Amino acid sequence: MINILTNHEVWGMVFALTSALMWAFTAILFRQLGNTISPFSMNLGKGVVATICLGVLLLLTDTNLVTRHTFLLLGISGLLGITLGDTFYFMALIRLGPRLALILATLIPAATVFLAILILRESPSFISWLGILFTLLGVIWVLWERNPTGHQLNDWKAGVKYGILSVLCCALGIIFSKIVIQSTSALKATFIRQIWGVAGLIFWGLISFNLKSWFKPLASPALLKNLLPASFVGTFLGTWFCLLALKYTDASIATTLNSTSPLFILPLAFFILKEKISFRAVIGSAIAVAGVSLVFLG
Repeated sequence: MINILTNHEVWGMVFALTSALMWAFTAILFRQLGNTISPFSMNLGKGVVATICLGVLLLLTDTNLVTRHTFLLLGISGLLGITLGDTFYFMALIRLGPRLALILATLIPAATVFLAILILRESPSFISWLGILFTLLGVIWVLWERNPTGHQLNDWKAGVKYGILSVLCCALGIIFSKIVIQSTSALKATFIRQIWGVAGLIFWGLISFNLKSWFKPLASPALLKNLLPASFVGTFLGTWFCLLALKYTDASIATTLNSTSPLFILPLAFFILKEKISFRAVIGSAIAVAGVSLVFLG
């Protein structure tokens, strides 16, 4: 028991699962926002809130500067994962709906595994590979419960294109974070990524002349009541724990465990939104949990 509690690899896995739980809770909060704001406003709003929270915490705990190399690579990670990855995901979500968009998002761990092997020279064990496979199968099984219908062919093609772009950007962002995460704290790395991600969104808004319209809805008190806790739990704590997972375990394993977020939505949706949970969803969850157990054993 003592060895388990002091094993950094195990803690990395725990942080990854905790991050997945936080993102699931955040999804419930964002769902309650409805269609009152655009994806760009939501992405920008949650980024600003998280940046402020991280900045205050760092001022109280750690004001040391990072190297230029670390700052640059984390910046690239933020631009890829937050500015581009999150935005492409929202664009896919609009065209495909939540289920298909989330199914595409489950490709992020697989993409990260192959990039980690190619770039970081990681070599997951056979049991870990088996766990990764079971986890992905379980998640996809749950999300593919109802095949979306009624999409126009052009919208479907565009949605798939944006979904794949999101997968590639997020996977590359994870790899860039993993390269330098050992040289700085996860909290500081999260802050730097958020700064670059928000800066990228602001620049995007300026060159497209949409920045004012993106900020305007964020002044609504009714909207902020849900946006603030969602941003704090998901973008601040969720991303911080995700980088802690990357710090202590392989990128392939951390990302796979983090992809179980949709499974945590099932009990949350049952208790908070009073949604009915199907037998298929329960079976898929069990498969994914078995995969998570194999990853831990590996």
